[in-house]
Amino acid sequence: MLQNFRVYLLTWNVVGRQPVEDLHLMLGLEDPIDPLKLPDVYIVGLQEVSSKPYDRVVDLLFDDPWVNSIKQILRPWDYVKVKQIRLQGIILLFFCKRTHLVHIRRTQTAYTRTGFGGVWGNKGGVSIRFNVYGCSLCVVNCHFAPHDKELQQRIYEYNTIVDSQSFDDPQSNNILTHDYVFWMGDLNFRIDDFLTEEIKLMIEREEFAPLLAKDQLCQIRKTGQAFGEFTEETPTFPPTYRFIIDSEEYDYLNRRPAWTDRILYHFTRNAYDQVSLDLEQHHYKSYPYYLQSDHKPVSSAFSIKVFSEPKEDLIIFFPVQNWRINTDGIACYKTVRADIHTWDWIGLYRVQFSSIDEYLCYVWASTKPLVISSSTPESEDLIVSTQESSTRAHCAWLQYQILRG
Repeated sequence: MLQNFRVYLLTWNVVGRQPVEDLHLMLGLEDPIDPLKLPDVYIVGLQEVSSKPYDRVVDLLFDDPWVNSIKQILRPWDYVKVKQIRLQGIILLFFCKRTHLVHIRRTQTAYTRTGFGGVWGNKGGVSIRFNVYGCSLCVVNCHFAPHDKELQQRIYEYNTIVDSQSFDDPQSNNILTHDYVFWMGDLNFRIDDFLTEEIKLMIEREEFAPLLAKDQLCQIRKTGQAFGEFTEETPTFPPTYRFIIDSEEYDYLNRRPAWTDRILYHFTRNAYDQVSLDLEQHHYKSYPYYLQSDHKPVSSAFSIKVFSEPKEDLIIFFPVQNWRINTDGIACYKTVRADIHTWDWIGLYRVQFSSIDEYLCYVWASTKPLVISSSTPESEDLIVSTQESSTRAHCAWLQYQILRG
């Protein structure tokens, strides 16, 4: 009744620089690659992506270089970019295997500004929520306030994001009511009480336990001030901040090292009657050999349980019999347990498209069903009837002309 669904998460503060390093390793795509073990979805959270006016204008016409780089790496493995959201330098990307596209439902995004009293988006959080195989997921990418003394601000930012973001799905209308929730980003929590030299010595000895005991995130999770609903696997990797750019050396002169870059999770085991959801974390690690930022990227891979045969709403298209040059096409489809809403749309795509945004044209879906002959799929021409028949369907005129060449 339940099946495994693999989720790969990656977070990295890229400090305003363009991608100059090979990103395959951090995406878990080291040779040799076993296609059968690839994740079902990739969700990538970036912080401090360059958001200068010139960059934002270019983004209106083209993908950001980071988005394009990740998309081109995943494309040969048949991943499609389903959704993205950007709040200034905070970007969240959602890719899934093409085979799962028809099982992705109710995709929605949200954002919360927390910079400068909530009026500026240099700090804050963005989220993407969706249903897949009958279960709901929400992923949050955030960038909290920096510096040791701003702990209370970080607590405030977490609670503000949780309280302010809402969604249209009646079963999961806020972040924490989803079946599975993943929270990642540059959380900027620091290590209390230890001097720089003490932290340096413990890192060199790989004695992380005393440092994590004074880690601000670990402490506030225990007190319930923030992230009390979440679980984090204990980091076994060194602090991910702050490094001298283009080196593997910590910048001890300017900052005390800290685990600022984190991935946490929450799930509701008994969300459904007679079945128990579950989650398994396969890894939680950083990548010290990436040098172009003062942060190190962090990834984690999970297997979650979703329904193997969900009773999802379905849209089934009839075969298009004739495509005529310089003539608008007509597509007909039927609904199974589905209601067509005024905001639903139909897109026409090239074969092997790599993003939902790459449609050649689209039309708003018709909300008025037509009665068509049950022989339509086999017939050469569309037969629309006003008499009762075995199939209730909708039609859409795709305003896209097929051109020679």
